[in-house]
Order: sequence, then structure tokens, then C-alpha cells
Amino acid sequence: MNFASLQAGVVMGTQTTLRAANYQQPRPMPHQFAGLLEHPLRLRYRNPADLLGELGIAAGMTVLDLGCGSGLYTVEMARMVGASGLVHAVDIQPALVEQTRQRLQDAALTDHVQLHCSGAYALPLPDNSVDLAVVVATLGEIPDKEAALSELRRVLKANAILGVSEELPDPGYLPAGSVMRLLETNGFRFGGKHGSFFCYTLLYYN
Repeated sequence: MNFASLQAGVVMGTQTTLRAANYQQPRPMPHQFAGLLEHPLRLRYRNPADLLGELGIAAGMTVLDLGCGSGLYTVEMARMVGASGLVHAVDIQPALVEQTRQRLQDAALTDHVQLHCSGAYALPLPDNSVDLAVVVATLGEIPDKEAALSELRRVLKANAILGVSEELPDPGYLPAGSVMRLLETNGFRFGGKHGSFFCYTLLYYN
């Protein structure tokens, strides 16, 4: 067995173990692995501006980044909504909220972003206040998905957009079909799908 084959076997074995553990007990990716979110290989197929453009983000919007991680998408959201818009960046891990804060400071984009260290079941936002909610590689990490979706429906305006994006090899990856059934069961209306089995984005209306 050569070294490349051994490496591939280790990666596949680790991936299988992580996926099995997440299936049994969904949990957030530990903040120590946040650097993987910004790996150049990931950014080749996961460009924040492209994904947000597919969801119709525009200047002046109020946008929610649920599971903001290290702020990769938050910064792009802040640029795209402009000074007349507002971004709410939410993550349950304090270390990631702090990373997002630092990234925003470095980009001089703190003025129209509000950071929240919070879970998905009790968002610190008013009813009917959000034009677009974006959930990237996060839904599979939430144990009670229906509770989280109910909370998203509360904060989204009528006919506002929910974008859910999943990708392999994320251990919490959910196939598009199962996410679509979950969203539609919980009152969201289908608006479109982009991508492939391995990396996709769903657009739904509240």
C-alpha cells in the first residue's frame, strides 16, 4: 500500500466516523476546525458572493447568518447589503463569534453587523424583521431542526427568503431531498435549487 492510498483510507475512515457520530448526536463543528471553512479548495466551489447572489441578496436588506462560524459569509453579506442594510450574525460558540468580530474589524464592516452568541431555538431578533436568512453547512448540526425552523419562520418577514446550503464532506451534510421535505413540512415554499448532490443551495420562501 502506498502513502497516498493510506492517506485516502485515513480520510475516508475519519469522515465515516464523524458522519456516524453526527447522525447519532448532531453537534456544531468544534471551533478549532474553523480554518477548514476557509481552505482554498473549499472556496473554489463555495464562493460566498456567488452563493449569496443566487439567493438574491441586495442593498438595504436585513440578513441573518445563522451559524456564522468564523464570519466568512458574514463579511460578504455586510459588503452586499451596504450601509443601508443590517446583518445579524449568530453562532452558538463564543470563540467563533469573536473570530467573526475580528474579521469584521479587519474589513472595517462593523457598523451594520450585529453579533449574537446564541443557539437556533431562541434567536434574539424581533418577529418579522429579516428579509433573508442564510444557513450554510449548519442545519445538520442542529439537534431539533423543527424548533430551529419554527424560530426562523418567526423572524422572517412574510415571503422572505430562506437559503439552506449543504456540502460534502461536511460531517453534518444532509441530502437535498430530506432537507426539502423538512422545509415543506414546516411551512416553507419551494423557490429553487442550485448545485449538485455534493454541493447544493435551496431557496425557500416563508
